Amino acid sequence: SSQAVMVGQNASFSVVASGTTPLSYQWSLNGTALSGATSSALTLANVQTTDAGNYTVVVTNSLGSVTSALATLTVNVTPEITTQPLAQTVTAGQNVSFSIVGTGTAPLNYQWSFNGTALAGASTSALTLANVQTTDAGSYTVVVTNAAGSVTGAVTTLTVLIPPAITTQPQAQTVIVGQSATFSVVATGSAPLGYQWSRNGTAVSGATDSMLTLNTAQSADAGSYTVMVTDVAGSVPSMVATLTVIPPTPPSFDSAGMTPNGFAFQLSVPVGCTYVILATTNLQDWTPISTNVALTGSVVVTDPAATNCSRQFYRAMVQ
Repeated sequence: SSQAVMVGQNASFSVVASGTTPLSYQWSLNGTALSGATSSALTLANVQTTDAGNYTVVVTNSLGSVTSALATLTVNVTPEITTQPLAQTVTAGQNVSFSIVGTGTAPLNYQWSFNGTALAGASTSALTLANVQTTDAGSYTVVVTNAAGSVTGAVTTLTVLIPPAITTQPQAQTVIVGQSATFSVVATGSAPLGYQWSRNGTAVSGATDSMLTLNTAQSADAGSYTVMVTDVAGSVPSMVATLTVIPPTPPSFDSAGMTPNGFAFQLSVPVGCTYVILATTNLQDWTPISTNVALTGSVVVTDPAATNCSRQFYRAMVQ
């Protein structure tokens, strides 16, 4: 009778014959006589794939011989993966393929899984993913199966990179000399994101954050600002944001008068600028009496020392 066994198992064929004794036996594999196989039973120990084939036995006595029917020995080999799938890193939108090379008794069956969940229709030795997105990133495995058993391939990882994209562009600004100016950008992509700000096409040294702050803007800082956002998948430039730096408006005195606390006067100054009040009695020796930052466009300054002077002159400067 035909048999199917696993590699390493034992297999036995036997025949029952009648005729004038003595009977003699000779077993053959694929038509070739097997040395020493001369009994009614043939036992094969620790069978290998080389033992697979068609077995027959010739029974002989003094009157003649007869050949048995063919008995097939099938030796099933458990599947093995000789070439494992390789991890891959791609940019979103590209195609990617994983493949393996398996051995074992045919037919071999395949089932690919993603993060432990079987993928419908993924039943060949190669898995192709078209137009991959971040949702495709993760761990992939394949199980190879045949009549003798199954084997699971090594876990392979798919990394999907996202090119940078700017979601919030830097905005143009107008500031007074001495004021601060800040440009900022909001971007998405595969972390970490890198930034490089430029002014008029020239990289600004040390300006490598998502925000660029000029603490005391001067007229030389005016110009066109851009930022290049970079990640492992590529880079993208921002739109141009223009910085306009204008000179401060000269301060002006609006009203003045003596109060119980001294001589008080109101003046208009640029918001955010530092203004200095100087005083003199002779229009030659000017002495600073007050230095402040204008939080509003109109400020009041009081000089308590004015009550001791027969006359006093004042001037205001913006730094």
